[in-house]
Amino acid sequence: MEDILNKIVGKRKEKISKFGYNFGIKIPENRLYPLNIPEFGKGVVITEIKRGSPSEGRMRDIINVEEYAGKYINAGSDCVSILTEEDYFFGSIEDLIKVRIKFPKIPILRKDFLLYPEEVEISYRMGADLILLIASILEFNVLEKMIKEANKFGMLPIVEIHNEEELKKISSLRLKIIGVNSRNLKDFKIDTNYPIGLRSRISNSEFTVFESGIKTYSDAFFAGCGGYDAILVGTSIIKGSDVGEKIRELKSGFINGINNRSKFYNVIFNKIYFEKKLIVKICGITNLKDAEFAVEKGADIIGFVFADSPRRISIENAKAIAEAIGDRALKVGVVVNDDIDKVVEAAREGWLDAIQFHGDTSDEDILSYNVCWYKAVRVRDQSDFEKKFSSPIILYDAYSEKEYGGTGKLINNENLLYAIERNILLCLAGGINVENILDIIKEYKPLMIDVSSGLESYAGVKDLKKMETFLDIIND
Repeated sequence: MEDILNKIVGKRKEKISKFGYNFGIKIPENRLYPLNIPEFGKGVVITEIKRGSPSEGRMRDIINVEEYAGKYINAGSDCVSILTEEDYFFGSIEDLIKVRIKFPKIPILRKDFLLYPEEVEISYRMGADLILLIASILEFNVLEKMIKEANKFGMLPIVEIHNEEELKKISSLRLKIIGVNSRNLKDFKIDTNYPIGLRSRISNSEFTVFESGIKTYSDAFFAGCGGYDAILVGTSIIKGSDVGEKIRELKSGFINGINNRSKFYNVIFNKIYFEKKLIVKICGITNLKDAEFAVEKGADIIGFVFADSPRRISIENAKAIAEAIGDRALKVGVVVNDDIDKVVEAAREGWLDAIQFHGDTSDEDILSYNVCWYKAVRVRDQSDFEKKFSSPIILYDAYSEKEYGGTGKLINNENLLYAIERNILLCLAGGINVENILDIIKEYKPLMIDVSSGLESYAGVKDLKKMETFLDIIND
């Protein structure tokens, strides 16, 4: 896809040159309404009014913009974002002015590709409380000046970034709020995992907004769970059949995520995207000696099996080991169908960072627990790679009729190649050991590997020499 961002910016410059910063639309000489800034510390859902986009085309003909804003507000929106870009998003400054007049007390974000400091005052006068400043299209000195202008008027600038390079560009600025857009503005593709990893690298902002790609309860949940203070949602609301129902769904997911935060995905996606390293989980831990050794040698995650297995551990013993390990590694509880409630409580207490769900528990039931999680799938044939789940990652394990993991079997090579051809992100378990780990890494390039029986002296007890050799191979 052609670089859409450059086309948008170029067109906007032409129009400003021809019509001025107000695009030929009459703007009040002075602001007519008081400022309204959302309380970001409580979790904020920003809902966006837009008629279309370059990636979606025209989505909806919104004639009465005030009516649409009213639906958002009645459904619990904390802030209304109004796209005022005319040519690619089919918006207008007039939309914002109309909503401001109709709803003088609701916070309004002007969403546009602002380029000049003069546009800040224009935005203030038309009634915007917040403005979006896109770091990638602004020189640093211009961005800094626009932030100062916004602060002068009491407005809140959201500085938007898309990647680590842009974060470094603004790292010297102490900001109230940074927005991370999961959409690449060059090709408009979305990756909702990337912002979760980037969140752990943001230290120069009091609050953060997750932008783009929030479509479902689970998307909103993981944004809140992953440390974001606000979400900005547009397309999934506009395209939905019931605006109010969709907003309530997303707000519920987001607030539940905030109330059940976990660093699990921040840590693993930081390592995958920015450190470019393989995630290693040592599962079937039953004693502190094995856990300490695994962590000392570089394991990222230790796993406790709470299902029927030779490696099963009690909640009490797992908690003691987890508390001894502390923040030196992530801790995951493995469950299969039954005895889930106590493990869920452990995740809520915080000594487990996530739960690995095997078995038949449905997405809907898992989401109702409101804890950090991922799904494990036993791969019998290629169709198992086509199954959809709501977790950011899926762990693929070898199929066995009798066991859910710990079988020592590898997934069939043909099935794995099928997944690779379809760009399916691979987190692999089953049959991994010292002898084959290098070949697995070279052949399948997994994001994460999960090893248990391949590093044991006998079921439930690790062979420390195997574990050391295994982790040395990976870390070399």
